[in-house]
Amino acid sequence: MITALDSFGKLYMTLVQANSNSNMMELYFSHFIKLMDSKSKTWRNDNIILLDNASYHTSEAMMEFFEKYQVPIIFTGPHSYSASPIELFFAHFKRADINPRKLTTGKQ
Repeated sequence: MITALDSFGKLYMTLVQANSNSNMMELYFSHFIKLMDSKSKTWRNDNIILLDNASYHTSEAMMEFFEKYQVPIIFTGPHSYSASPIELFFAHFKRADINPRKLTTGKQ
């Protein structure tokens, strides 16, 4: 699952049957950029994409992609799950939606 969350709680999500890597991120962000451009050509002026330091976010290919498409990005510190609002969504999703027996997950 690749997901973005905006300041108003709207999710931009895709489900994939592959491991996350730079190619998957480029595909996701290509569609995300098209969607955001269709809503407002100036979205880059009012938004910042907050990413963790996963290698598929920080790879040379992704840095070039973000620069080429002028995507405003910022990275959280290492192991800063509490600084990433999307982690709250993932924790809830893992506890409630895909975990009906309420088994313990990695992040609570």
